[in-house]
Amino acid sequence: MPGSLPPLTALRAFEAAARLSSFTKAARELHVTPAAVSHQIRGLEKYLGVTLFRRTTRRMELTEQGRLAAEQFREGFERLARGVSQLRAADAGAALTLSVTTAFATRWLVPRLGRFMRRFPGIDLKVRAGTQPIDFDQDDIDLAVRIGRGGVAGATATALFGESVAPLASPAFIRQHGMRRAADLARVPLLHDDSMRRVGRTTGWADWLGAARARAVDAAAGIHFDDGHLVLQAASAGRGVALGRLAYAVDDLEARRLRVPFGPLLELDLKYYLFVAEARASEPAIAAVRAWFIHEAASFVPRLQAVVRAAAARPDR
Repeated sequence: MPGSLPPLTALRAFEAAARLSSFTKAARELHVTPAAVSHQIRGLEKYLGVTLFRRTTRRMELTEQGRLAAEQFREGFERLARGVSQLRAADAGAALTLSVTTAFATRWLVPRLGRFMRRFPGIDLKVRAGTQPIDFDQDDIDLAVRIGRGGVAGATATALFGESVAPLASPAFIRQHGMRRAADLARVPLLHDDSMRRVGRTTGWADWLGAARARAVDAAAGIHFDDGHLVLQAASAGRGVALGRLAYAVDDLEARRLRVPFGPLLELDLKYYLFVAEARASEPAIAAVRAWFIHEAASFVPRLQAVVRAAAARPDR
């Protein structure tokens, strides 16, 4: 972390006076009085414990320390100006294409698009839903989000958050079928999320039933979905018990449209990653949108962690 800094107004007054070699010209540029500039510079000298200007009867000259400080401050303000220009460029008429799965778009991205639009009113975002492997060289995309283990050739990967799965059903379904223990699953339809097989993860009901020691349940029975969103929709509609992704179920769990009737919870060795092409990672619009995703994910993680803790706390019965 940087150390304590003097007031920005004082730094700005000194930089302008040093660059223009005049308190009067600096005051005119900053829209203040020459006395105000002089006051700010005296305060800065006191703060720093150095003399920045040598005051004579006719003129004011930079001391050696003042000259060195002026060079550093000028560079600093130029960097700030470039940063502001980049932020403006990120909002000014950029068009970006984001590749996501339908489930991620529906469950995570769409609820946050209002904030995205307010933050980037000038960015024309095109959301392309699909499950194909990411290829920035062949596909006309700028950013992508996938669940997996990272590691896309030629791309920078940023981990957003992790994933866990647990049984999920509607409260009405749980009451109607008296769902109290894993063995009760033998009496109800199982809902399967097969979508993660595309990333080499086969965790499903067979793994969960093994962890729960529920041997009398047919792990293959029920309805299979190739989409993490649809399996949760079916569960909330009372069509059975889903082994669902908790990151996708956060809103439903908080709104009590879904519940975890019993454990255990299985934590996956996968994360949701944001990918950008290495060669374009520093482009203003892409860098700004990447920062937005990181901020949104950081805000989401505490909610996800609370849901995971609640699911993990449910006893095996």
